[in-house]
Amino acid sequence: MKRYWYTILFIFSLSISAAIPIMPAFIPNALAKAMNQAAGYSLQLGKHITVSLTGSDEHNYIQADGNQMPETTKENTALSVSNEKAPESKEASPAHITNNPQASIPNSTVSGEMPESSNGARDTSDYSIAIIPDFTDVLFIGDSRTVGLSEYGDLRNAEVFANSGMSVFNLFDAKVRGKDGSKKSLEQVLAQKQFHTIYLMLGINELGYGSHQTVVQYQSVVDAIKLRQPDAAIVLEANLHVTQEKSAQSPIYNNENIDFLNNEIKKIAENNACYYIDVNEIFDDETGSLNASYSTDGSHILGKYYSVWVEWLRGM
Repeated sequence: MKRYWYTILFIFSLSISAAIPIMPAFIPNALAKAMNQAAGYSLQLGKHITVSLTGSDEHNYIQADGNQMPETTKENTALSVSNEKAPESKEASPAHITNNPQASIPNSTVSGEMPESSNGARDTSDYSIAIIPDFTDVLFIGDSRTVGLSEYGDLRNAEVFANSGMSVFNLFDAKVRGKDGSKKSLEQVLAQKQFHTIYLMLGINELGYGSHQTVVQYQSVVDAIKLRQPDAAIVLEANLHVTQEKSAQSPIYNNENIDFLNNEIKKIAENNACYYIDVNEIFDDETGSLNASYSTDGSHILGKYYSVWVEWLRGM
């Protein structure tokens, strides 16, 4: 009897040994499914930390709060932690850009573009400038022509930062007496409040400099203003022509050079989501020069015509 008992135990042992390698095949389906799905789960460990299970158990590492442990030599990693937040999608819709045709400047050349999109494309649609009739929260920056607008054109509530010798080269060094009677730098004026619209007209006093130098400096001025007034609509104004006689007398202060600079200013406007307007269309004669009947010195319009200029700006 003992011989049969040992024989039975021996056979049973052999059966158990043979069954061990194939036991996973007999694991219940639900348990096997749970084990297989573990590799695809992500566990939220905190507000910005996610752990992904990849199914590999070799050379595990954790990267959190910007610190990374030594990297694995394997392509598959058991634990990877990300603290990155998904970027938010925002549409560019500046309040000062409107498609309302009633807000556009009549009979003027207006150019305005939205900033470039993420793929580098630019919306080339034309937008009109939202005009404020009494120029509240509007700033005018410029030289003697802007001084003329202020003195003879009734800019009402506008702030004016201008003098006869103003240029892009001395703009941020100059101090101008404001409406309150105190002298302020442009830095101070731009810091005092958020403007709705900023008009910039400079360039005549720069004609004696190299054109490339002037354009580069003009761009830096636009950059500085945009940095300090990110929500303002910036309007770059073409420089006023001189009369035909005045233009013929100078190799520097002539309409050819003025047109070249105005064209460069227009490019700056188009490349920086600014507006460009050209007042010459209401003061030029048939030759494309300042009408001599509007001026006594060949460079500036008569005082009575500044009100025409302001009405053109106001769009009334």
